[in-house]
Amino acid sequence: MTVFVCIEERGGMLFMKRRLSKDRALIADIAKTVGDGILYISDFSESIFFESDISVLSVPDPLESAGADDFVFIENMELKNSINKIDRLIIYNWNRRYPFDFELDINPLAFFTLKESCNFKGYSHDKISKEIYEK
Repeated sequence: MTVFVCIEERGGMLFMKRRLSKDRALIADIAKTVGDGILYISDFSESIFFESDISVLSVPDPLESAGADDFVFIENMELKNSINKIDRLIIYNWNRRYPFDFELDINPLAFFTLKESCNFKGYSHDKISKEIYEK
């Protein structure tokens, strides 16, 4: 499965149970990767995909529900218990420091190999870094 996460530069994902940021250009980039597939999300993430063309399926535990060839967007869940199911991890880094109280719970390099990285201009951020890790 392919998992997408967004972090600030220290690995933070949430602040007071709210997402750190969202960006239209990032959603468009996710849409290109997902293509005609289905993106599994939690109820928490529904609002950021509401106006997108991505086919989403909101379920209580997207990491548990998604199959091997599926796509999952995670904002408020740990990855470590599902690490064996994840073949590809795509991390979007906001390249800013935000306060956070929930962070990415794995070191990607402990489980994956960095295959590709690039930067692109976001709608609300001048630079978003994208890193693609694979097993």
